[in-house]
Amino acid sequence: MKLVKLLGLAAMVATVLAVGVEANAKSTIANSPCKEDRQRLCPQFPNGKAGPCLKKHLKELSPACKAKVLGN
Repeated sequence: MKLVKLLGLAAMVATVLAVGVEANAKSTIANSPCKEDRQRLCPQFPNGKAGPCLKKHLKELSPACKAKVLGN
């Protein structure tokens, strides 16, 4: 019985951590140097989903956003 409770608790902790990581990744673009570039070049994509669109517009990105998109 204790093992079942422990496994349930571990699953719950893993879920909370996964949701937190996803939320953090989505807010990274929103609060990053890419915010204005995303709004200007990829307004159809919500925060956290604009990465591929921004990569297509590399030549048009601000230097700070370009560095973020390229992982520099």
